[in-house]
Amino acid sequence: MTNRTTSRILNFTRPFSMRGLAEVLPAGSYKVITEETQDEKLTYPTWQWVSTQIHLNTNSDRPDTSRVLSVEPRDLEVAYLRDQKTMDARPQVAFSARKSNNRAKRAS
Repeated sequence: MTNRTTSRILNFTRPFSMRGLAEVLPAGSYKVITEETQDEKLTYPTWQWVSTQIHLNTNSDRPDTSRVLSVEPRDLEVAYLRDQKTMDARPQVAFSARKSNNRAKRAS
């Protein structure tokens, strides 16, 4: 089997938390490593997720000391989107369906 590892840096602008993590992590840059394996049984190449890890610097004075946590990619994505306020950007509803129905009844 063929494996691939991708690395990226996620920048969080405010403290954040993730499901399954008991602590709130400070704002900052975090290295994220994702490992995948290629499914060679299929006629076209597909990659299957194996693991995602986030590197946490435990001591800002010594960047060589860090912790590595295994995380669920979806939980990390939700935390990142929440930080970027993408998830909070919902359209505002002018009036609810119930009010709309009441207006229709009054007009009759």
